[in-house]
Amino acid sequence: MKRTILLSTISATTLFATASLRAQTTEPFTPGKVQTTPIPPEFKDPETGLRIIHLSRFPTDYGSVIYFTYNTFSPDSNLTLVNAQFKDKWRYLYTFDLSAMTVKPLVTDKLTQSQVVAPKTGNVYYLADNAAWVVPLAGGEPRKIADIAARWCPGVGFTVNADETLLLGGSIDADRNATAGMSADAIRNGPNVLFTIGIKTGEVKVVHRDNAWFGHVQFSPTDPDLCMFCHEGNWEKVDRIWLIHPSKSSTDVSGKVTSDAWIAYHRTEPGEIAGHEFWRPDGKSIWFQQGFRNKYSKKEGGLACLDLATGKTTTYKVPAGFGGIHEVWSPDGTFLVADGSGKEKSGPNKYLSKLTLPTDGSLLLKGEHLASLQANDYAVEPNPHVSFDNHWVTFTATLNGTAQAYAVELPNK
Repeated sequence: MKRTILLSTISATTLFATASLRAQTTEPFTPGKVQTTPIPPEFKDPETGLRIIHLSRFPTDYGSVIYFTYNTFSPDSNLTLVNAQFKDKWRYLYTFDLSAMTVKPLVTDKLTQSQVVAPKTGNVYYLADNAAWVVPLAGGEPRKIADIAARWCPGVGFTVNADETLLLGGSIDADRNATAGMSADAIRNGPNVLFTIGIKTGEVKVVHRDNAWFGHVQFSPTDPDLCMFCHEGNWEKVDRIWLIHPSKSSTDVSGKVTSDAWIAYHRTEPGEIAGHEFWRPDGKSIWFQQGFRNKYSKKEGGLACLDLATGKTTTYKVPAGFGGIHEVWSPDGTFLVADGSGKEKSGPNKYLSKLTLPTDGSLLLKGEHLASLQANDYAVEPNPHVSFDNHWVTFTATLNGTAQAYAVELPNK
């Protein structure tokens, strides 16, 4: 019997955090969903006519790309990271060569979590076997950087800083045996930790603690000592978006950690939500989805920009049919890509779309459809990524039956 999992904006983060409470497994993500028909290596989108490439060309009924906030491309845009994903978000890693149209295994001897590709070098950082590792995206022997506490792996995010000297991870900080019998919410909202790992030294340092559910860690693309993270949970009840300078954290003799973590954006009224935050590539602003769930509110949500220098927030309206669960900037900051709505199994909002900022003085984004996602059941989020040369957008979708990784070729303009 086919099991379909629909991920709303909040349920997606709930699933991600719940996964960190479980042991690794090689069970399929959606039992019973088996790819029974061949997937063509490439085909044209039925509505836009754009070329789509099948990336996860290895035996899997659950291929995908990594989370939208992390880079997945080599600096020359030729290689991209794809994976075979198992239950609880454990993955084997592969690379797809977009110039040769071939796929190769990268890490298939151990299951990994929390993958990120460094934009300048193409090094792939990930967690596996209670340790942090690095391997070139082009292939090679993985190197262990540091062992970490077993209770921190898997965690709830992993990020590399702008000068590739530091990794930062987030995790529930509780012994799995000690939390037996506790509810998932009680565990998630108990002790949490942010920790850094020196890439050259292997030094592990705790930089922040709180009894709050952490997630979504992302270093600034330009400032190596500025990291964004979030307080997960009910988006109507938390000021979600936070910032921290890891170098300003200290630990006293008793083990108490003091940090300068602060809220980046305070909600302005009851029922307001702000989430799925991401950086603009110049590091000057944070972008996030904004909405108002109070049915009496006359305000409209959209895609908001928080200018870090001034603290000013500007909210852009996304045209109907061009929105998404996530949006991501192109590496040069000239356009965004949205990955469609997962709230309905069919309807007008199921497209991978290109968005550009208005030039007419309005706050209405301009939308252009790239690929139809009408066949996508959102058993997994598409999580788009744009290559450095603006030639490809990779994403995950059930275009041919099971979840697979794809790339759409952008038109030359």
